[in-house]
Amino acid sequence: MDKSQINEIISRNNIVDVISSYIPLKKSGNNYKARCPFHDEKTASFIVNESKQIFKCFGCGKGGNVVTFLMDYEKISFIEAMKRLARRVGMSVQVSPTSKYKNSKRDLIYKIYQLANAHFQENLKNHGGLAQRYLQQRQLSQQTIDEFQLGYALDSFGALRSYLLKNNINSKILGQTGLFGSGSNGFYDLFRQRLMFPIHSSSGNVIAFGGRVLDSEQPGGKYINSPTTDIYQKGTELYGLFKTKYEISKLDYVLVSEGYMDFLRLYENGFHNAVASLGTALTDQQIKLLSRFSQKIYILYDGDMAGRKAAIKAAGNVLKQGYEAKLIILPPEHDPDSFLKAYGKEKLEELIARAPTLIEFLHKDKSMEMSRKEKLEFLIEVLKKVEDDLSKELLAKEIAETFGISQATITSKARTRKRNNFSQQQEKPENLYSEERLLLKLLISEPKNIKNVAQTLKSDYFLSEKYRKIYELLIDKMFEIDNINVLIGEMEDEQIRNTLTDILLEEMPNTSIAEVTSSLKIRQLKKELQQINLELQNGDMNENLLKRKAEIKKEIIKFGKKIVTRILY
Repeated sequence: MDKSQINEIISRNNIVDVISSYIPLKKSGNNYKARCPFHDEKTASFIVNESKQIFKCFGCGKGGNVVTFLMDYEKISFIEAMKRLARRVGMSVQVSPTSKYKNSKRDLIYKIYQLANAHFQENLKNHGGLAQRYLQQRQLSQQTIDEFQLGYALDSFGALRSYLLKNNINSKILGQTGLFGSGSNGFYDLFRQRLMFPIHSSSGNVIAFGGRVLDSEQPGGKYINSPTTDIYQKGTELYGLFKTKYEISKLDYVLVSEGYMDFLRLYENGFHNAVASLGTALTDQQIKLLSRFSQKIYILYDGDMAGRKAAIKAAGNVLKQGYEAKLIILPPEHDPDSFLKAYGKEKLEELIARAPTLIEFLHKDKSMEMSRKEKLEFLIEVLKKVEDDLSKELLAKEIAETFGISQATITSKARTRKRNNFSQQQEKPENLYSEERLLLKLLISEPKNIKNVAQTLKSDYFLSEKYRKIYELLIDKMFEIDNINVLIGEMEDEQIRNTLTDILLEEMPNTSIAEVTSSLKIRQLKKELQQINLELQNGDMNENLLKRKAEIKKEIIKFGKKIVTRILY
């Protein structure tokens, strides 16, 4: 895939059209805005600029173009994102083995996870007697094991590491994969003697693992889960969604369980519209992900007190997002796995058919030992955080009718003064008017000037590390910046990408490149002059120092008398 092809694909995909196919955008002046899909927030701080074809969140700082949005939202590689965008506009993309395209770090980590998954699956077949016996005890079919690619991590500190090195993976990347720990002898396998559950993104890429202990004497928790990496963040993914998203859309409701085995038992019994929240409380990010396929979310957690409390909290989070939440309450001694084994599919279908809403459940429930007042206080706190006005009104009406209270009373109790966080979030970025930032802004808008500036201005003139990195990047890519969007899409350093997006969204300064470069040169000369004066004050009357001091003063004088007065005295 060459630059011209990348450029064409990006130019033919309007960022507003692409992003609005994932999240709702509202017109706001010259921009579009929404609640950010990359972090939890109540006030819209996610901006899409159509004229510059970039997005920026003033809450979490994430920014980029149509390619990076797709990469981050779908958890896919650069090449996969380009292929999707190409298909969207009727183009075909061919990446040949001799392509000049260089795999990014994210692409490489995806490849490593693909290799690791194959390694663990092979281990289960050939060396996983302990894991196979466990799966037989849990009555899991071979078809399900194969379909969800379960595997086994050997009882070894170096088996996976050796396997990856044999497959031409550079050892330098291992520490960034989340698959290894680091000790005095280098990297060692993090997952050892565990049943391995690969976690897939909604698009089907393996992005993380969960490893279950098989020996009760083994150190560590019952489960070890992958840490945050470039391709995975805890609380943003749902186990099994890559397989069940189409059935969820078709049936227009989803069953949310807690653990791997609960999900697999549901799937085996024909509930192909299920997911698991990976043992965590159901997060706003997970709810947003589910809402792309259905806005009717049924919580199916363990039947004990802890499970019921977690289910109520999860349902409350669903309601806060403006979606429909129902609770499937199991007997206290059961989880979804054990319930299905004990009672079968039809019995669970009956529970699903008569599943109450959160409000209905709380109104009738006595098992939670909550007073009527406590139940209403909980629901009113949920209501306070509902942003959508229509959803808020409908929820208030349901609470009022169910509990026999006037809707006006409920609405009054839930009334909160909205804070205008958005204006606070748009505070000027760090060093907004610094010479360094101004120069970058001017060079990005007029890339033809990069070569001339680079000949006279060294990168060490930049005091800000991130601005220096951007300056060096502009110099390195000076002959490729006919489209800044291509550069943003290929940028691996997220901090640099976010800063560059910031700069692109700012207004152009009323100054010239010559003025700004002069200012930076003077600052550098002043810095050298201060160092010389310090050495002279310390008694070093070196003749070369005195000579250099005189030369610096002459150089500064060339920039004008007003500047000389400010710098020298």
